[in-house]
Amino acid sequence: MSFRLSRRAVLKGTGATLPLPFLNAMAAPSKKSSNTAPKRFVALFKPNGVHPPTWAINNGKEHDFELSALMKPLTPHKKNILVLGNIGNKKNGHHAGQNFLCGNHRSGDPSMDQVLADGIGKDSPVRSLELTTEGLFLGKADCSYISYAKGNKFIPRESDAQLVFDKLFRSPLTNSKKRQEMTSILDSVRGNAQFLNRRIGKEDKNTLEQFYTMVRETEKKLEVNAKLKPSNYDISKFKRPEAGANIDQQVTAMMDTLALALLTDQTKVATYMLGNDNSRLIFDFLGVKEQHHYLSHFFRNFSAKNITNLNKVNLWHVQKYAYFLSKLKSFKEGNGTLLDNTLVLFGSGMGHSDDHTGYNVPTIMAGGKGIIKTGRYVHHDKNQNVGDMHLALLQGFGLDIDRYQKNDTPVTGLNDSNFTPFVEKYVKTFAKDEGGTFKVQGKLRMNPDINNARLYLIDIEGQKPVKIQVSFKNFSVHRLSYFCSKPVYLEGTGNTEDGQLFVKNITKLDELKN
Repeated sequence: MSFRLSRRAVLKGTGATLPLPFLNAMAAPSKKSSNTAPKRFVALFKPNGVHPPTWAINNGKEHDFELSALMKPLTPHKKNILVLGNIGNKKNGHHAGQNFLCGNHRSGDPSMDQVLADGIGKDSPVRSLELTTEGLFLGKADCSYISYAKGNKFIPRESDAQLVFDKLFRSPLTNSKKRQEMTSILDSVRGNAQFLNRRIGKEDKNTLEQFYTMVRETEKKLEVNAKLKPSNYDISKFKRPEAGANIDQQVTAMMDTLALALLTDQTKVATYMLGNDNSRLIFDFLGVKEQHHYLSHFFRNFSAKNITNLNKVNLWHVQKYAYFLSKLKSFKEGNGTLLDNTLVLFGSGMGHSDDHTGYNVPTIMAGGKGIIKTGRYVHHDKNQNVGDMHLALLQGFGLDIDRYQKNDTPVTGLNDSNFTPFVEKYVKTFAKDEGGTFKVQGKLRMNPDINNARLYLIDIEGQKPVKIQVSFKNFSVHRLSYFCSKPVYLEGTGNTEDGQLFVKNITKLDELKN
């Protein structure tokens, strides 16, 4: 009979235990070789949306696409990623952190990572990890969270990689001897508490009941960790991360720690916010001196320099995503890699960072073998509800669920080509001046030139494109950016410059429906 290890086998050293990564010896025997490593989920949240022309893939097909300027750091991982287009169907994505994992709704149900933790993470030493790069934004608490328990309760986040490392790898709960000591202490405490309960008043009894609750929660953790079987190894072989001197080093340290947590099965579900939903971080190590939130409002705070700096920050977010994927790829696990067995979702809660649109939300997935099919660009023909994407992922992980939040139609195309792709549809175009009122029909697009990012255009057959540049108030009232890449009918006023209509105030804007 061949040698086999329990999935819960650990190596033990003096005063510590070390959980093992998945080994072939842990795989269940079968006639055919199979990879039975656990499936894991990580969500990386990118705050403040994007500058759409720099993010968007142009004219891409499912198996034939070129990564956009902001996606270039993912070139080495192109075969391992799934890029999604037309995700999001909300005009307004303001304070959109909840959109990222809550399906556009806060109905009181948990965020999808917490639903997943109940399904695949409940028997892990750490049911789920909630991590962040930025402190609380006290002005609006929602901006600081993407993970919610039932009843819309915020789940606290951790921002110090050293403390997270200690929690994962230096906690008494991961040490069998210490667990026995704690169990003994708890038995003693419970006995003393029962003794006291017969001799104290009502208010003290309430206090004692709260204490009982704490004891019971600790006992539950001990029961889970008791499944870890001791062996011989010294946990000191895991190097504690050093304190980062800047945001880049802090994020790298946290990602390294998270990778170890996944590798050793300390957790199967994690979320990591690279900033609050309205992040105020300053990226001075990139040479950027302004707050990210200020830069994200590139229409109202317009300058080519601001857009350039915004794109530097956005590019850094993607670079860290690429770093994390490389880290997971570096660990062999079973017949593949740790990345193969971890689905890593990267995205934001909004698309256009100035107008806060919940349309064309940046969304990329990686890894997740058997759950998604990578090396593709899936650009749906219509805007897809974020919650339907969450539902599809939950089902992909094997959860017996047919509804999530208010959504019951799983997004198609994540694991096959069974989806309706976006196809540029013919639109009859025209532009005319009727007594000072401009009437225009065609496809609306954003000027790709960052030196004039406030300019929008509608291409007209046989004519110069109609230019549209309006005040921020007019831009916001009509949600101009929401209609980008859509066929529209527009009315407005303005002037003519060298035979070219120039709209400076919009009075009507409608999407053309088929």
